[in-house]
Amino acid sequence: MISLIRDNCDFLKQGIDLLERHSNETYVKSDVRSFGSSIGSHIRHVLDHYASFVAGIESGVVNYDARVRDTADENDARSGIERAKHLLRELERATLDPNQEVNVIVSANTEDDDARSRSTFGRELKFLASHTVHHYALIAIASRMQGIDPADTFGVAPSTLKYMQTVDC
Repeated sequence: MISLIRDNCDFLKQGIDLLERHSNETYVKSDVRSFGSSIGSHIRHVLDHYASFVAGIESGVVNYDARVRDTADENDARSGIERAKHLLRELERATLDPNQEVNVIVSANTEDDDARSRSTFGRELKFLASHTVHHYALIAIASRMQGIDPADTFGVAPSTLKYMQTVDC
């Protein structure tokens, strides 16, 4: 397994570990202090991106715009956990060349501009890691607001963790 896949698998495992400590009530609770988003909505969003990537492995097209909103993954903690576990298994089985080119579809505006671009599987795995950490940081805040403390490293960028090892934090 290439390290970029392993790293993303580790992020999914971190999410699963935290979600298993949440009740369905805390999973779906939204709060205006966190922009009205719930942990479930962040998880669904992250998992949709992973699902887009996994679908693109075979097709050669990663379509991040083809996401489904307001699903069971957002509204039911067990569903979110099970989908995360499913995507984790799919990533663990993936065999791909990180340098292989892939077409990516993602809109950068609300116009009808061409949303296609070229990328590589490796670059998209790096995007997924960064995107996941960003949402995990928000999930960490929402979790703490509900009295559930994630690991100190949850939602912290790997580069920040490396930096913290070099200074006395």
